[in-house]
Amino acid sequence: MIRHSQQGFTLIEWLIAIVIGLFLTAGISSFLVASQRSTESTYHSEQLMESGRIAMHVITRDLRMVGFFGEYTGNPMVRGSGVELVATDVTAANDCTIDWIGSTPEGSFPSVDGRFSSLFVGQINSSNSLNGQYSCVSSRSNLVVDSDVIGIKRVIGSPIQSAGELDSDRYYFAANAASAQIFTSTDPWPTETVMPGRQIWEYQHIVYYLDVSAQSGLPVLRQLYLDNNSGMQILGSGPLVEGIERMRVLLGVDTDTTQDGVVNDFVSSDNVTPQQWSEGRVIGAKVFLLVRSLTEDKNYTNGNSYELGDLTVAAANDHYRRALFESVVSLRNMVY
Repeated sequence: MIRHSQQGFTLIEWLIAIVIGLFLTAGISSFLVASQRSTESTYHSEQLMESGRIAMHVITRDLRMVGFFGEYTGNPMVRGSGVELVATDVTAANDCTIDWIGSTPEGSFPSVDGRFSSLFVGQINSSNSLNGQYSCVSSRSNLVVDSDVIGIKRVIGSPIQSAGELDSDRYYFAANAASAQIFTSTDPWPTETVMPGRQIWEYQHIVYYLDVSAQSGLPVLRQLYLDNNSGMQILGSGPLVEGIERMRVLLGVDTDTTQDGVVNDFVSSDNVTPQQWSEGRVIGAKVFLLVRSLTEDKNYTNGNSYELGDLTVAAANDHYRRALFESVVSLRNMVY
């Protein structure tokens, strides 16, 4: 009979195997941790990019069309002299009014004394106000200090073909090259006989501003729009875009003695004179958005400061990632 001896691992072999196993485990653990951190970083970056792109697209789209009123071009926006307000006017308490180029407050619609500004830009001060302008915004809580408010008047959408397409809670603008009417679905439909060659659009007064959401604690972009039933209303039940921490707008001004349609300087709205507004010298806008991630990244500390044109946002030294977006817009339809 042949006997076979059985042999196992020696103690040294076991120790070597354990050490190799520990190294492999440590390497795999390090890889998994690094992979998790990379995934979190990518997730936060994608949050920033998505929020910033959406917010910038929405704002610049409206800015490009500010002052666009269809066929009504080259004529003054004066109630009773070119523009007829058939609809009932918005009450001052429910409107966004300004008084920055004269003494008569101006609301959503043209006034009888020729007061009409298709664009408003103002900054929320430390007192949570706009220096008496746009109480529709300054009366709200949790506004972001040192952030701008943008007001835009224009017609939106596509031309409307029949009265059946009108919504009961909207204002409409019917116009040809010589005259215009502002009306609602309950007012008479402006026919071709009454207004030859007219086009009909939805008339809007849109306002963008930032506040801190009472529900989420996040800085958010909100939009007000003109409603036939209640005046200026917040769009939707929630914010337009979350994570928008600061908004700054500089206006492009043609300062040449003889206007040539070229921007010479970008300045804050406070540095644009009434004469420059009335002469149509504001022909561009530079928009800055500082966007913050919606959640913290505990493995990251943000010690960066950010330059939004003439506004510096100091380093927060927190765990939120941020990105700065910038876009330049030509204002081709400005009406004053």
